[in-house]
Amino acid sequence: MAYIKSNPHQTYLIPPKLTDLFSNDHVCYLIEQIANEMDYSEFDYKYAGAGAPAYHPRINLKILTLAYIDGIKSSRRISKNSQENVVYIYLAEKMQPDFRTISDFRKDNPKLVKNMFKQITKFAHREGLIDLNHLMIDGTIIKANANSDKNIDKKTLDKLDRYIDREIERGIKIDEEEDKLYGDRSFHELPDDLNDKEKRSQVVRKIVDEINKAMKEDKKTKVQEIKSELKEIKQVMEEKGLKKYSVSDSDSRFMLNKKSKIELSYNAQLVVDKSGLILSNDVVQECDDRNQLLPNVRAVEKNFGKLPKGTKLSVDNHYSKGKAIIKLDKEGMDIYTPLYGMNKEVKNKFDKINFLYDEEKDYYVCPEGKLLRKNSTYFHKQRQEELTIYKCGDCRTCPHQKLCCKSANYRTLIALPQEKLLQRIKAKMQTPEGKAIYNLRKQTVELGFADIKHNRKFREFLLRGIEKVKTEWDLVCIGSNLVKINNLMKKKRMNLSTGC
Repeated sequence: MAYIKSNPHQTYLIPPKLTDLFSNDHVCYLIEQIANEMDYSEFDYKYAGAGAPAYHPRINLKILTLAYIDGIKSSRRISKNSQENVVYIYLAEKMQPDFRTISDFRKDNPKLVKNMFKQITKFAHREGLIDLNHLMIDGTIIKANANSDKNIDKKTLDKLDRYIDREIERGIKIDEEEDKLYGDRSFHELPDDLNDKEKRSQVVRKIVDEINKAMKEDKKTKVQEIKSELKEIKQVMEEKGLKKYSVSDSDSRFMLNKKSKIELSYNAQLVVDKSGLILSNDVVQECDDRNQLLPNVRAVEKNFGKLPKGTKLSVDNHYSKGKAIIKLDKEGMDIYTPLYGMNKEVKNKFDKINFLYDEEKDYYVCPEGKLLRKNSTYFHKQRQEELTIYKCGDCRTCPHQKLCCKSANYRTLIALPQEKLLQRIKAKMQTPEGKAIYNLRKQTVELGFADIKHNRKFREFLLRGIEKVKTEWDLVCIGSNLVKINNLMKKKRMNLSTGC
């Protein structure tokens, strides 16, 4: 076996161009093209006048984009690549921005990053790569850059608040006589659950330490400052309806991920077309997707104009729980979503999924052929919608009464406002054509999340705060789209050259 001969000490007679060192169809050319088409007039005005010159924003934007394609989030690694990696050197235009410049640019320019995402989708639409006839929507839970132990609940806040009030009333300063009789007041005067170091979280432990230190040093002003901070936290919790407050990232929320682990996280949303190109994206604080359907559709319409009637929407069953599904149906959207339990083996044949609804006559038919007619309606305060109760009047003669009715004498069903629509969707989803349309989600939006998490190595946000997290998600989606567009354009050029 022979080896290819290498020339480690060979020098170039003429220095090569950087572009000679990587392929002609590298994604960096597409990054450069899109970045050069961006409008930077806002920055021209900002950096006009006296002062030290700044790096052009397109330089930071280009190397950040390539970094997220390569699964690199660290600003230090990005800065290092701009000095050592030929593709990064090319995109950085032989400049070498330091890590602070890159980090600050990423945090301070959400509008520019969002505009680049829009520019990419417009470019893909102009090239005929986007199909708006069928949209697939989904969300995934992505961990926040927050320590789950650094949080505090309202009950603990109230206890700390009462403790501070008690100490202020007594007087922080302890005279010598009290010292002789009682000793220094410290942890032993805290409530038991605050005094127990094992039970206290890191943030509670820190607050307790600060209170005790201020008490010993007779710093009444410091105690008042701590009390004010606790009051502000409590106010934020009440305004946002939070049970717990995260000190490390107050915008993150506890969510259950696919590993059945509850962590401080964000809910990342995607809308893609049949080729898997991301048409819009968002990050929300709600763990449930029921309120995300309409905002996702409107985001696509904002970028591409009003969607025509008959546009197919494929979503999972969580999106069908909200009211938006009715509104979109009235607008002519062709919706595909599985009902809860439709694709699972139902052990009890008298589960609601097996009751047939007659929309024309407005009644349900149970598996035994008995009718459940409309009985009453009521307004559900938590869901903020009117629900309808259907009741069967012929259960006593049924041999399956105990299995079907459980503790009641008659079987009742509670129907959502969108129940009639869901029954039509159910019938559509049971056809081979409906199943084939819905199964495209596995090849598009679900595969898109897999690409982001596995190939782009993005399983956790680096930045903190909802606005910064949205910017980071934009960068991830920009990288994912550019790779897909580059591959689609290569395929398109190949087909043209071969005449296919």
